[in-house]
This record gives sequence, structure tokens and C-alpha cells, in this order.
Amino acid sequence: MTYKIGDIRDYDALHQAMTGADIVIHAAAMKRIEVCEENPIEAIKTNVLGTENVARAAFYHGITKAMTIGSDKGVDPVNAYGMTKALQEKIFISYGYNCARYGNVFGSRGSVIPLFYQQSQKGETLTVTDPNMTRFILTIDEAVELILRALNSPMRGDVFIKRSPAARLGDIAAAFSNNIKVIGKMRGEKLHEALISSEEFTRLTEIDNGYAVIGKDLVRSEYQEAYTSDKERLLAVGEIQQLAAKVLGVPQATETLTMSTPTQPIPHQ
Repeated sequence: MTYKIGDIRDYDALHQAMTGADIVIHAAAMKRIEVCEENPIEAIKTNVLGTENVARAAFYHGITKAMTIGSDKGVDPVNAYGMTKALQEKIFISYGYNCARYGNVFGSRGSVIPLFYQQSQKGETLTVTDPNMTRFILTIDEAVELILRALNSPMRGDVFIKRSPAARLGDIAAAFSNNIKVIGKMRGEKLHEALISSEEFTRLTEIDNGYAVIGKDLVRSEYQEAYTSDKERLLAVGEIQQLAAKVLGVPQATETLTMSTPTQPIPHQ
């Protein structure tokens, strides 16, 4: 295995890097919602045009095992990041490649879990945008399993989704500390996320522990509401602590949850 430094915005570099490759897993992205909101053109250059470069280079080299990682934020998107992730999926599907779509990976870099842990270790107040906000949760092992399923499936041009529990943001914070302050939603944030849109249910088939959205309509045509995080089983504080202990080595301890609210409303869209 060789390691190369490059930029997915650079097609020529990708073309050279993929020479002789057998497998492509496209995970590069600008993923911070607030950064993409402030820099939508840069998000498009990386998440959309960069994705086209990856798919085109893989296709040119005849690579059949290629997939990309989607996001629940690309389902019925309301922010720049989500819109670029929706297009990222569609680009790979148009080349006959699969996608793995999931929500928040517990403890991944840049996620709220390490942030809450670091704040609690420093004795700082944990800042929560909305305690009732829910998010789908899965482990790194589960994410890898879904990626391999999408990569190795004989199906082509489909989106693979793992059925996942969810958690309230307030409960996640309570797993680390009882010193919590509510600051209000950020611009571009949803209260609840969706893994499957209502439109996609006409193309949905069940697989082991999850679903696949295939490229053509199935017999089922009845309308169903989107599969959203507020409708899934919600993890209890104790379950979140167990996950944190496993992933981060965090002691399992909590106290009664108390929250303070900002003195002035936080403007958001």
C-alpha cells in the first residue's frame, strides 16, 4: 500500500493515483455545516465537483468496486452541506457505483461526542444547541460494515442504509456532565434528521439490519413518511455512557440534568 497526498479537486492527480487500483472508497468531503454555509462555492468544488472527479477517474480506469459515503443530511437537505452530499450520491449512482448512507458516527473526529468529553474534562459548561434535537447514532464498526456491504454488493447504483437508533442531544450531553447551557440551533441545522425520504420509499427494499434504495421503482407505491431520527428508538443516558466508555474510555457517571438558557434568543434560520 502506498500513501499519496493530493486534492480531489485535481482530476489529473486522481487519474494518476488510480492507475492500477482495484478499489475506490470516496470519503473526502467538507463536512462542517457552518463552514459550508459560509463557503458554499468551496463546498461545491470539493463535495460535488471533487466527487465527479473521483467517479470519472474510477470509471475511466475500469474500477468496478467503488463507493462513496453519503449522509442523512443529504436527505431532504436544508443546508449547503446537505445539498452537496445529495448531489454526491447522485453522481456516484449515475456511474453505477453504490453509496453507504448513515448518520452520526459515535466519537468520530469533529463530532459532538469528543467535544462534550473535552469540555467536561476541563470543567467547562457543555453548550447544547437544542436538547430535544435527535440524531441517528452508529459505531465506527457499524459504519465500516455498511461501507463494505455497499462496496461488495453485486447490486449497482444503489444506496445502502443501516437501521440505527437515535439519541437526543440533551441526553448525549447528560452522559458527560450536568453543567449544560442551551444556546439555540445553528443556521442550517434540523431538529431531526432523515435517513430515507418519503419519495425513496417507492424504491426501498429491506436487507439485513437495514435497507437499500435501488435505482428503479418497485411494486410498492404507497406514500410513507420519511424515516426520521425522532421516530427511532432513542438511546438512554446509560446506553450513551456505555458507548462512550467503549469508544473513548469515559467513566460511566452522571448527575441530575440541569440546563440554563441564553439571556437573549439566538438568531437562526
